[in-house]
Amino acid sequence: MDVQDQEQDRKLRTLATFLRVYGVLSLAIFVPLFLGFLVRTPLLAEAGGPLNWTIWNDVSSGHEHAHVPPMLFAIYIVWGVFLLVAARNPLAHRSFLSFTMWADLAHGLLMAGQAAMDLDRYWSKFLTDIPFVLILALGIFLLRPSRRTAAG
Repeated sequence: MDVQDQEQDRKLRTLATFLRVYGVLSLAIFVPLFLGFLVRTPLLAEAGGPLNWTIWNDVSSGHEHAHVPPMLFAIYIVWGVFLLVAARNPLAHRSFLSFTMWADLAHGLLMAGQAAMDLDRYWSKFLTDIPFVLILALGIFLLRPSRRTAAG
């Protein structure tokens, strides 16, 4: 095994670890938030819940809530499970990892722009959602295997 192959092998192992960490973090964050939202815990209440800033639960459509948080929580829970699956063999899940990288980059940049336009309300997004998705996109970008490794 030459030096370049050793470097690619190290990157793949690091990527697998990174994906495991993100998968576990996703589940550890979003499962409790999803459950808390479903049972309407006072911690997430719109009117002064101490953890209300962690979610965007006051999005409304007319006079009705748009139910954005539980949909996003469900997506991130599934995404967390698939990150754990991809960690077992990143080369076999290149398409999923590329999708994750580009989707999270687009999501993070769009969210940053939206949060910046309403900073007094969504300042917390710069401490929560935005770095969470952008770090995942950057990590996959930096650790993904080269085309040569993926082909061989």
